[in-house]
Amino acid sequence: MDLHKIIHNALHEFIQTYIPDADLSTLDDVLLSYITGVLEDLGSQQSVEENFDVEVFGEMLEAYIPGFAEIDSVKVCEMMFSLASKLATARTSADEQNDVSKTRTEEISLKLTTMTAEQPPGRETQCLENPTEGAAAKLQVSEWEAQEQHLLEMFPKCSLSEARSALSIAKGDMEEAVRLIIEGDIQLNPSPLNVNQGKNISSLADQKLKESILEKYMLVDREEDKKTHRPVAPKDVTICLYSTLTL
Repeated sequence: MDLHKIIHNALHEFIQTYIPDADLSTLDDVLLSYITGVLEDLGSQQSVEENFDVEVFGEMLEAYIPGFAEIDSVKVCEMMFSLASKLATARTSADEQNDVSKTRTEEISLKLTTMTAEQPPGRETQCLENPTEGAAAKLQVSEWEAQEQHLLEMFPKCSLSEARSALSIAKGDMEEAVRLIIEGDIQLNPSPLNVNQGKNISSLADQKLKESILEKYMLVDREEDKKTHRPVAPKDVTICLYSTLTL
């Protein structure tokens, strides 16, 4: 909530009504801070209308906006008290929203703590590198999938791609991912690489390599099988055989 913006807009409209030709470029932060202080006093429970010195206020603004002191003091009082009421309402609304957001955040943090405590130990996991971060931190597949599921349970309207994007941007930090979704800072990025797809590609490459190696050595074996292996005869057997043939 920008108090100066609310005050600037209200004062701009009021002055334009009574001084159409006024130069409003003089409404700087110094003047707005002064008016904010006056309005805070008017909005307090101890304040009463008699505590607002409209003449002093008129003289102060006259130094910035010539002709302001000529505006009916009753109109100035009405404008200031109306603006003080508007600011008080805006503050109350902002405080309520902050309380709701704080309560919601605390509930989510408690739920995350409970889920983490209930996660069974000793579960076999495999490492998955986050593709959107290159060589950044590695998360375990089971933990990554569990975090995605937790986000989907906490935010029913959140899609799987949004949950993955939140975890990718938060680098696996669950609380940071929750904050990104709550504040609407999620910008959809390409989904992280599917683990099964990566496994299939890796398995296919390994299979091709194995087949190539087997084929290479199987060819050598087949060539060896084609050869006729004959034992080498001893010299004396060879001489005896020669003598028999000559006879």
